[in-house]
Order: sequence, then structure tokens, then C-alpha cells
Amino acid sequence: MRPPRTSLCGRGPCRLLVISGLAALIIVTLLRSTSPIVAGLRLRIRPSATGDDLAFLYPHEEHVGGGWNWKGMWKGEGKPLLLVTGGAGQLGLAIIPRLSEGYTVHVLDIAPCPATLAGSESIIYHRGSILPPSTVLPTLLRSNAFGGVIHLAAVSLEDWCTPNERNCLKVNEGGTRSILAQLDKVKRSRASTGLPWVIHASSIEVFEAGQEEGLPNTALGRTKLAAEKAVVELAKQKGIDALVLRFGEIYGYPPSSAIPQSFTSAMFANAVSSTPIQYSSDAPPLDLLHLDDAVEGVLASVTYMSRRSEQGGVTSTAQAIDLVAGQSWTQEELVERVRTESGSMSPVRDIGNHNPASATTFRNSVASELLGWQPQIALQDGIRSTLANITQSIATWSREYRSSHCAPTADFPSVDGRPPKLAPDERNKDLWKLDGCTVNVAFDHEGWLHHLKCDDGQHCVSDGQKVVAMNWNSSVFVLHRVGGKKIDWKVRVMFEEEKGTGWLGIAEGGREYGETGLELFQLHGARPAHLEFDLELVPQLEPAERTSTPDRFGRHFDMRMNVLCCPSQGDWPLLLDDYESADTRFGSTGQIPFNSSRRTHTCKRSEEAVRYNTDRSRQIRQGTAAKRLETAWQPHQWAIKDLPTCWNDCDSPVVCVQTGDCRCVPVDCPPRRDNPLLGLKTPSTPKAGYSPLGVHKGYSGTLIKATERMDWQDVLLPQARAYLAAHPDFIKVHVADGYEGQEAIEAAKCHQLQDTHCFSADNIMYRAMRHISVPAEDAELVVLPVYQHCTDADFLLHDVMNHAVTTIPGINTGEKRVSLVMTHDWGICIAFAWEIWSARDHHTLYPDWILDNVLVMSVMGDYDSPCYRPHQDVVVPARTCQTKSLRDTFPTIEQIKPAAERTSLVTWAGTYWGTGKSERLRLTCPRGGAGAAPLVKGGGPKSNWASWHYMDDLTNSRFCPQPRGIAGWSPRTNDAIYAGCIPVIIAEGSYYPFADFLDWSKFSVKISPTELDRVEQILEAIPMEKVEEMQANLALVRDAFIYSGDEHPEEEIGRRGPMFFALHEAGMRMRTEYPTGQ
Repeated sequence: MRPPRTSLCGRGPCRLLVISGLAALIIVTLLRSTSPIVAGLRLRIRPSATGDDLAFLYPHEEHVGGGWNWKGMWKGEGKPLLLVTGGAGQLGLAIIPRLSEGYTVHVLDIAPCPATLAGSESIIYHRGSILPPSTVLPTLLRSNAFGGVIHLAAVSLEDWCTPNERNCLKVNEGGTRSILAQLDKVKRSRASTGLPWVIHASSIEVFEAGQEEGLPNTALGRTKLAAEKAVVELAKQKGIDALVLRFGEIYGYPPSSAIPQSFTSAMFANAVSSTPIQYSSDAPPLDLLHLDDAVEGVLASVTYMSRRSEQGGVTSTAQAIDLVAGQSWTQEELVERVRTESGSMSPVRDIGNHNPASATTFRNSVASELLGWQPQIALQDGIRSTLANITQSIATWSREYRSSHCAPTADFPSVDGRPPKLAPDERNKDLWKLDGCTVNVAFDHEGWLHHLKCDDGQHCVSDGQKVVAMNWNSSVFVLHRVGGKKIDWKVRVMFEEEKGTGWLGIAEGGREYGETGLELFQLHGARPAHLEFDLELVPQLEPAERTSTPDRFGRHFDMRMNVLCCPSQGDWPLLLDDYESADTRFGSTGQIPFNSSRRTHTCKRSEEAVRYNTDRSRQIRQGTAAKRLETAWQPHQWAIKDLPTCWNDCDSPVVCVQTGDCRCVPVDCPPRRDNPLLGLKTPSTPKAGYSPLGVHKGYSGTLIKATERMDWQDVLLPQARAYLAAHPDFIKVHVADGYEGQEAIEAAKCHQLQDTHCFSADNIMYRAMRHISVPAEDAELVVLPVYQHCTDADFLLHDVMNHAVTTIPGINTGEKRVSLVMTHDWGICIAFAWEIWSARDHHTLYPDWILDNVLVMSVMGDYDSPCYRPHQDVVVPARTCQTKSLRDTFPTIEQIKPAAERTSLVTWAGTYWGTGKSERLRLTCPRGGAGAAPLVKGGGPKSNWASWHYMDDLTNSRFCPQPRGIAGWSPRTNDAIYAGCIPVIIAEGSYYPFADFLDWSKFSVKISPTELDRVEQILEAIPMEKVEEMQANLALVRDAFIYSGDEHPEEEIGRRGPMFFALHEAGMRMRTEYPTGQ
């Protein structure tokens, strides 16, 4: 059929109504507005630190708060003064607002001022370090008569302290000594005035379970104990009145301030989002203290110390007080209680062996006697309160998101009575910027998009055979603006077919079957035609509204445009409302709805999230959400496994935006709180071409030195690091051999490395595992050497499974777990398709039932489809056909050129056809010459596209974008990582290799498909220190992405290659159980 609902235009231009997902109310209002909004597209990168040893702890100093006195320091008026070090931490953010009710509080921290501490006249924020050579602390103490100092500045997470105990000790003990030494100097300079008292925050970590005080065997406990001893020693020597507060495990922090890596924070957040909760049944029991009780304990301590000071009761000693609940719970007990109170569908993973350490009983009798303090919040009440607060924070965030990103409605009115200016609308207002852009055109067909095709070079149709959004066979047009006047929301254009075959138009008097026929005409041809069209942005209307008013729309085409390239950098009209990437991320129907856009989906989901989480928070507080669900090891029994995936946003409280009818999947986001001890010391950046004597290939030693001082385990996710610490050895595997036809299949040449179409990762994995194979009766995991089909080799999945079931006891009963490797693009879906919707609509592609409870190691990671199960399968790298060239060119880290010496900013080479075509065209668009300028003088263009010198490009470029392939990524990702080129992740809704083990945020950059109009701008904004840090992290784990050669597969055993990470991630999966209730 022809483009639907069109009619013959008169002699004037036709109007094309470009539908963008707007609401009628907002469009009317915005048509009256002339104030533009600049869309804030930026990559959030935490500043990287530089300097020797702990020099990274000394950022620039800044002051936020009330007024300056003549000395340039802040001065509180009327209230006594307190100094709180480390006030931007979890506990500080909870305590300081309460303290500011009766004190002027000066806050000293290395972090920027948190929003919750800004704006109060009673809170004065100073950014700086407690350690020398920073001068902030001594200046503060000299210039203010503080009544007391609350010392919170310390490393308080075991996972942060363990990798670098030496620096942890410098902060915890050294920082404490620094404060007390500065107080002594103040005392000597102010002989007539008293010294401030000191409250030192410590932890019951100074005790080790079942042992005496002074014998902690954790890094955190040892450094905390050293700090306590420093307080005792110096308080006595310097005549300082001090109090040591030993806190239990504090819980109840809001998501905005919680450290997500801590056990309790992760437990609560994961329970709310029904993502896996990991714990250890071997861990020492925890004394859980609610945050509100901890705050009251500190306030009572301040009152106690202030009263002692007023009464002259200074003792020059340091007394220790335990602020504890007085009862301990194992991690397993806590997880079960949290799961029950929340009714969570979280899978649970125990990395212990049910050998818990003996509990130490802590008592709060001293706190009760001296401070009059007792914990008031029972564990059940605290758990409910914490869960309800997290859930309510999701509702609050969702409402705020909707308010700032979506048009108001009756249920969600604007905050101030006026609709917000939305970034997509403000950008779309300048439709004249489409001049020179290349686009695909799609029309409304019964509520679905059908793309325009001009297959025969003349007649253009949008027919019933839908063209999916990966529209490599739909026509591409170049828009040419007609007329000089710029009008908001409108532009007159002509459509030139990209290859020059003609101009889109409507023949004068031409009508076929009562519909307008769109054709390609020559600009000055003999046939008269209408070649000019008015593009007009109109409100988004429901299908019923469009079809019920034929006289209004009879002369209109209802259409959408997919913008591929514009002759400018940034602010491409219509891109933020791109329907293709929106449906790639959120779609599941097999077709693209006519009104599809990112905000169509997210606005709807944010509304649902407000309603669901508001109601859920109420239920949790009332206890009506509580239910305990039984668990089973079979992942196919997980009650929510078939739900569609939820929307993830790294700015939301727990990342996943739960709506009650979806399934959360963990995704990597930049850490909200970095480990301050892992700052990368970056030597001075050499100039390009720098060649110190003796350095291989003329590269500087920057990268080598960086990797030498770093630990590869720092690139792991917290749960992976904990698992590996508990289980450093491989799980025991048995490779099941001996099935009929195996010898012939394994001898096929297609299972070896090829020049193209390299699907032989399974061959290397199976052959390597045979070298560690144990007898079947001793195995934890039985591996079936099933090879996916290739030339001269059959695919015998059911035959091999039947052989294993009949020859290995325990498989049929479920006592033995089974695994295999799938190397084709669609993973457990035993078929092939060129586009993603064939998998998502459960029609063309579907998983084989025999794999229901099989742990599959798959190269496919599209978690919006049934072809990959993020809770069950392990994503492994595809085998790159460039393996030999990569090994020859970059055999060791010494052959990787440091990022600062690379002369190209970004490079990509590949084909444009197939899945991901639009992303690739946007990526390589010239953008008005944005990538033509040199990155370094004499270095050539900063952007390098479609070069034929692949290894040189990998050597010389800092960033290597990875546009979507059929499975979300391609083997080029492996190539980039191995060569030291930082991957830029563009595909959404897809897991990359070892996504549950490696922290991809530490060695890659994410750019949304709707940000591709400013690739160079985003990447150039990343500080070089951060670039070098990411490259060093990447170099530490690069072996995970390249398989051993066919000649020596056993090399996988002695390296941290794909098999190493695959087996360890499989071990994590095998310890996971899944809720089976409704």
C-alpha cells in the first residue's frame, strides 16, 4: 500500500506532520515560549587524584556557608563552634543537621560539599584534608575557638581497606595523630584558653569474634585499633579530653548517602529491587545498630563532653564506649529477615560453607551509665523502616524525574503551575537545523511504523511488509531547507534520495487507488511534481484521534524521521526522541509503535513507579508486605524469570526503577562513592612521541608503572571479589566425552580459528577444561562439549544431553549441575535472525527447553530477550578472528601505547549494514568537521573512521566505540581492550562479557545512542588522569578477552583468561538459589 491516509495536495506545498511524542498541553504552551533549554548531556566522572602516596587526598580547598570574617575564615555568630572531620560521609550527613540546631558546625572533608549540607548558615563547609601538607586543618584550628572536634574522617569499609592496608593505616591512624598534634600546637599557642574535646569514631571491628581486644585479624580492625591507641597515647601526653565511640554495624542509611558496596546497604537495596543478595554463612555475626540510634548516641556524647568541659572535668584520658545493640545476627539470619519483611523475590547466594565465626557479645552498659543512652529501635522496626524509606525514595525520585522530563497531566501536574521546558522540545523547536541531515522516513500504519522504501528507483512505498528499525534496506534522504525565515516548530524542505536517484515528490494530478503516490523525480524533469514539503511538529495524538478527523488530517502525512547524520556537532533535532534506540531498549512487540520514544517509555514507567513504590512503602511499614518465599537451585523455577526487564537509571536510588510488573537486572554504574585509597598516581604526562632511553617501542613507562602499583582485583565487582577471596580455586568440572560422532565433530576445521566467522570459543573452552577434568562422581559441574553447527559439523545438543543423562549418575535427578558453551549470536535460541525483535516477541527465536536449568556460557547478552538469562547464564567473549595479530602486536603491556601518547581520540572500522546501522552512521557522521581537527599537533584528525590499518588504529586511538551488533556487541570489543583502547559502550539492554564479575565502569565509557551527535565533545571532556586510570584497569584484565591458540588450549589454565573468569562466575551462579513462590 501507499503511505496511509494521504491525499492529493493542491498547488501549494504539502505538510508533513512529524510526530515526536509530545502531549497536546505542552505543545500549546511551548509554542508561546522563546526561551531555549540547553540539554545537559555530560559524562559523570569522578575527579581522579594525583600525587605521591596519599597526595590524592588533598584536593583544592573551598568553603561553603555563611559569612567571612576579616581573617578570611568563617565565623559563627551566637552559637558554640564544633568541627566535624569527614562530615560528607554516611554518618556525618546524618549527624550534622542535628548538631546544627544548637551549634555552628564547621565541616572538613576531601569530598565536594553535599547538597544536603549547603545553604544552612549554621553549617560551614571546608574542602580539604586532615593530613599534611594540607593547611586547612591547622588554619581552622588556629582561627576558631572550637568547643569540640568530632573526628569521623577515616576509611570505614573492610573492602576498601583490605587492598591497601598501608594507606588505610595512614588515613585511620595518621589522620588521627595529625588532628591531635594540631590541637597540641593550638594549646601551646593559646596558653590561656582551653582545648576542644575530641570524640573519635571507631568500630567494634577492633575486636575479633571470639577473641580478646587487640587481636583483630581484619585490615580495618587493625587500622581502627591503631587509631584508638593513638588517641589514648596522645590524649594522655597532650592533656586532651577524648572519647572513643565504637559503633556496631550501622544500618538505615538513605540511598543518597549509603555506600552501596557495604553488606547491609547492598542487602537492603537488592531486596527492594529483587536482585541477587550475596552473603557469607562463614562471616562473623553482626551487631546491627540503626542509624537513628547511632545519631542519638553521638548527640548524647556531645552533651556529655560539653558538660564535662563546662564543669572542668577534663581528665586528659580517652575513654572507650561501645554504641551497640547488644545482640548479634549472622548474615544469613539478616538476609532471611530482610527478604521476609520486604516480600522480596531476590535470589540468594551464600559464598560461605556454614562455618560461622563465634559471636562476641557487646554491651552498652557504659553508654547507658555515662551517656544515658540505650538503643530504641528494635531490629524488625529498623528493617521495615529502612526498606520503606528506600522504596519511598524510589517513588520520590520517579516523581521528580517525571516532573522534569515529561509533560504534566491531571495526576502529575506541574510543580509551580507551569509546564517545564523539556530538553527534547527545546531542541526540536529548531527544525531548520535539519538542513543537510540524512534521515529515514517512516509512516503510521495502524499505530505501527513502516519505513519508506524506493526499491525500483522511482516508486516509494511504505507497505504492509514492515521494515524493522534496523532499517538497512529503507531509503535514506538528505533534507534541504527551502526559504530563509526560521520559524519555531516548522521548516520547509525537499527530500533528496541519498544516492542521487531523485527527489521525493507527488506528481501533479497523480493518484492511484485513491491515495497519493510518493515517487522520486528529477529536479528539472518533464513530469510536474510537488517537491517541497512543510515539516511541522505537532502534538502526539492517539490513533483514534488521528483517524476520527479526516478533514483535519486528510492532507497530512503522519510520520516520524530517524536522523542519521547532520552537518553540525550536537543539538540535532528529533534525536532525543529517536524511536529506534528507544524501542531497541524498551520494545518487545516485534514492531515499533508509532509513538515510540525514550520519553514515551520512561514517562509511563516513572508514573507506574510512583504509584507502585508509594503503595509498597506503606505496605512495608504496616507489615502487610511480609512473606517468606522458599528457594530452589533451579533457575527455571524463579517466579519472576519471565517478566520484562525494568528500566535502569544510574541516578535513581537503587538504579532499578521497579514498577511491580517487571524484573530488575543489575547494571554497572559509576560508583557513587569511590574508595579513596585507590586513587591512581599519575606521573607527569609526557608529550606525544616521548621516547625515554631503554623503554620498549619508545613509549613512556606511564602505563607499566600504573599497573605495577595496582591490583587486578580492584577491577572486580565487590561481590566477585568477595567470592574469589572465599573460593580462589576453580569449581570441579567433568567434561562428558564419548558420545557418538564426537570425534568427527571436533575434527572439523570450522572449530578452529578462521579468517572470518570465528565461532570457536567453545572449542578452546572444552579442550582447556579437559586438562582440569575430574571424575564425574567428584565433579560439581558437568560440562557437555556441544558444538554449535558449522560447516561439516552437526549440532547434537539433544544427543549429547541424552548421552550424559544415561552415563553420568546425578544429572537426571538434578544432583549434578550441567553447563555448555554457546558461541552463535543468539545464544540459547537455537536459530538465527538479523534483528533483535525476532527474539523479543517469542516468535522467530526461542530457547530450547532442554536448556531450562543448564548453565550456559554464551556470547549473547541481550537481557530483554529470552535468548539470554542474566540470572542464570554467563556471558563470555566471542573468539576474535584477530587473535593472532593481536598477540603478535601486543604480546605484553609493554607494547601497549599509553593513552597520553596516542594521537587519535576515537576510531572505528566496520560495515554499516545489518543490526546497528543507524548507530554506526551517527557515530561516523562528520558532524560539521568536529573530528577533523587534530588531537595533538601534527597527529592527524582526532576521529578516525573506516581506516584499513586496523592494528595501527588500535595502537594510536584512546577510545574505541562499540556500536550495537546483533548480540549487542561484537568481537571488536575484545580487540580494543587487548590493544589498550578504551571501549565506548553504545548498545543498551545488553550485558558484556563477565558482567557479574568485572566492573565495566572502571575501564569503559557509556554513551547513549541519542548522544552520538557529540561523541568527540563527550570524550574530550574526560580528564586525562581518568583516561589513564581506565586504561590501566583495562590492561590489568585484558587477558580475559582473548582465548589461547588452537595449538595450546591448556594455556588457559595458567592465565586469567576467558576460562578463568567463566568458571569463577559459574561458581557464583551455582551457589545461587531462586524464590519459587508467586
